[in-house]
Amino acid sequence: MMLRPLILGFRRRRAVSTMIGGAIVLTLLLTALGTMVFVSQQYDQYQQLVKKMGQHDSQEFSERLVINSPGLTLLTSTTISGWGSGCTTTYNCYNITMSNLGGVGIQIARIYINSTGPAGSGCSSINPQPCILNPTSAIAPYAFNQANRFLNPGEVNHPVVIAVPIAVSLPNPNPAFPQNTIIIVTGRGNVFSFQWPFQLQVFGQSQSAFSSGIMKVAYQGSYDSSHDYKGASGHTGGYCHNEPLQNYPAASNYAEELTGIGGLQTGTTLYFLNPWITQTILQSAVNGATQMYIYVIVINTGQTKYTPTAGSIDLTWYGQNHLDGTLLGVYYKGTFYPAASAPSITPSTNYYAIYTMNTATMKLGLWPPGSGMTSVMFWGDASITDGTGSNNENQNYFSGTVLVSGLWIRSGC
Repeated sequence: MMLRPLILGFRRRRAVSTMIGGAIVLTLLLTALGTMVFVSQQYDQYQQLVKKMGQHDSQEFSERLVINSPGLTLLTSTTISGWGSGCTTTYNCYNITMSNLGGVGIQIARIYINSTGPAGSGCSSINPQPCILNPTSAIAPYAFNQANRFLNPGEVNHPVVIAVPIAVSLPNPNPAFPQNTIIIVTGRGNVFSFQWPFQLQVFGQSQSAFSSGIMKVAYQGSYDSSHDYKGASGHTGGYCHNEPLQNYPAASNYAEELTGIGGLQTGTTLYFLNPWITQTILQSAVNGATQMYIYVIVINTGQTKYTPTAGSIDLTWYGQNHLDGTLLGVYYKGTFYPAASAPSITPSTNYYAIYTMNTATMKLGLWPPGSGMTSVMFWGDASITDGTGSNNENQNYFSGTVLVSGLWIRSGC
């Protein structure tokens, strides 16, 4: 009879021990599970951070900022729309024309200018050096226009206006020789630099031709560029340009009116716009309902004069889509000359080479299904030559290559 209480007591103690052991095992399992969840979360966060940094590096490597010749242009207007007034009186204002040839947008964070010209000139006249320019919403000394600091992918001839005190005049000798180094820093930390004034590069054979980087487009027919600038009549519907109009010569950020041009479909005036059009206008040109014209600014960088009486242009996208044209004539010192009667161009002189876009080959088509594209860029070059005359193959022969900055085709407004 005494053994029964002992057996019962032993069983109770074993049950308690089992419960305690189970609790310990459960605690260990929960701790391990919690640790695994925590480690998994930390690993996921690490992978997300790695992916984000990889995307940042990829975007950083994709930045490609190109400065268009002539690099800097001293502005003569006293007021910069949306930024303020004081240019020519309180500030020296310069326009920098640049193109974003990369696949990502670029935001300019800061601009540095270091003048290496004569002592006491430009940014070498201040202390400390160099000039440091920051973005501002209102015009100020040592600043650039904040409204224009962002460049979309594929955007060309984008103007950025800078302002320095009137006492700081960047040296620009004649003949031109680089005496200023301009450094542009982007928001991703990339640095792009160029020297100003630009040194002209030499292309061609017996002579040379060099594009200043400025190209514009005009059109007539179903779509007419006379309606496609700010304030133009009929500026509705498929017309997307909003540049103010100026007569010849006009800065790269203005529409430009050239008069007295022969050989056009309608009239004698063309309205040239920044080099982009919509896909609708391009399709109209491909179908023959709209006639396109393109001009590029060319400089005679040779040592002797020449006569540009013939030439052609070829722009391509993806190697199989082409826009081709021939030289219509030249616009020289405010007067149009047909190609057959072009004037002699003296050294260091610039002129407009105007091409009629005659053919378009679209083997691939724009915006292939599933590609995700919203715009494409046609790139290429143009040629200039003395194509007439009895001695054009001998000592008077000339040929040159003109670099074309690119024609942007966008899906719409």
